[in-house]
This record gives sequence, C-alpha cells and structure tokens, in this order.
Amino acid sequence: MKKLTPSLAAFVALSAFVYAGPEPLPSGKELKEVAPAPAPSCFDWSGFYIGGFGGYKRSNVDLNLTLSGSWSVAPQARGLGEAAGSGDLDNDGGEVGGLIGYNFQWKCWVVGLEATGGYLWARQSGDSGTIFSADAEPFHIRSSFQTHYLFTAAPRLGYVVGRWLPYVTGGLAVGDLKYEQGLAFPGIGVKERRGDHSGTNAGWMIGGGLQYALTSHWAVRAQYQYIDLGDIDFDSQFGTIVGPGLSHHQAELTEHNASFAIMFKF
Repeated sequence: MKKLTPSLAAFVALSAFVYAGPEPLPSGKELKEVAPAPAPSCFDWSGFYIGGFGGYKRSNVDLNLTLSGSWSVAPQARGLGEAAGSGDLDNDGGEVGGLIGYNFQWKCWVVGLEATGGYLWARQSGDSGTIFSADAEPFHIRSSFQTHYLFTAAPRLGYVVGRWLPYVTGGLAVGDLKYEQGLAFPGIGVKERRGDHSGTNAGWMIGGGLQYALTSHWAVRAQYQYIDLGDIDFDSQFGTIVGPGLSHHQAELTEHNASFAIMFKF
C-alpha cells in the first residue's frame, strides 16, 4: 500500500496537466477589442485659414482700333492705321497679396470658399513707328495698357490624399483696366490726339492647385488661374480739312496667373 501511494500521486498530477491543456489563446473578438484604433486616412483641412502669396502673371491684351469719318477719303492709310493700332499688347509682371478662406470636410472630400486680393505690376506700352501711305501724310500710333489689382472670390472642391490636397476652383474675378491710345501727324503739325479710359471690370476665373500640410496648422500650395476680365473701350476724334477723324479704341484682357502661397489654418 505504501508503494502505491507515490505512484498514485504522480498519476493524478500527470492527468491534471494533460486534461488542463495549454493556455487558451484569446478569441478574435478579444483581439479586436484590444487592437489600437486605425490612424486617420487623410489630413484634416477643415476650418478657417489665412495666408499670403506671390506670383507671376501673363496678361494677354488684345487691341482693336476702328477708324471712320474723314479716314474714308484715305482708305490705304485707314487700313494701315487700323492694323497698327490693333493686335496684341501683351505684358507680364509680378503679384503679391493675401487670402482668407474656410473649408468644410466630409471624410476626404473638402469643399471651401476663398477670397484673394493682390497688387499687380502688369503694364506695357508701344509705338507703331511711322506709318507711310500713298493717300495720307505719315503718322504714328502710341498705345499703353495697365492693370494694378485683382480680387477673386470662388468656391473650391478637393480630395485629400494623405497630407496633399489637389483641388479645382472657379468663380468671380474683379480687376482694373487702364487703356490709352493716340494718333499723331507730326509732318503737318497735328500733335498727338490721345484718348484713354480706365475702370473696374467684373469677370470670371477658373483654375486649380495643389496644397501640402507641413504641420497641423501650416501649409503651402501652388496654383494656376485663367482669368477673363472682359473689355474696355472709348472714342476719340481730331479735326482735319475734310472733317473729323473718328477713332474707336477697344482692349480685351485675359490673364494666366501662377502663384505660390503659405497659409495658416486655425
């Protein structure tokens, strides 16, 4: 009986180990409950923001000169004058300004509204040089065009990819146009008769850009805009021995604008 006691104890201990089995693994539900939450799939662009920008603008200025009145007695001169006073007076220059906007974000889609204002260095002038014709005295035409400021207000639509935000935009554009043009017949003592007109035009713009979030508040972007500010025109005249020489002057302005901005999101 004494010999059986140690053997029985060993058998009971071995049986308990076998039936107990190894430590049970946690279930899938338990693993799901303890797993960390997934990281956000896209950066949060929502809220108000402000910024400053600088850029380069290419202005396409299309001139159109129409001569009438006493010009009818000199058709060759009229044709040469209209050609010389029409065409392109393109210019380019820099721009600096500021912007303010607000973004609403749903998942990775961003809808916003932004307003910008900038000062431009965009101006150009030109002289046709002396124009010779068989039916009139030599003359020349001087033209100049300037624009100083540009404001835009437009919605934006973008989709977030990581910390990047590509977007499209389009809306209102407002800018100033100043156009001058004059004709002169120095050979017969007719000094330059110059007319001008300036005003503020409302037009439209369309474009797009790409933003990148440097931190949770600071971001940078590059943007392109095509802008159409319509046209500006005026009439002028000067007297001749056969009656007044009438002129109608017109200029149309479109712009290609590239800019870079730095922004702070609140």
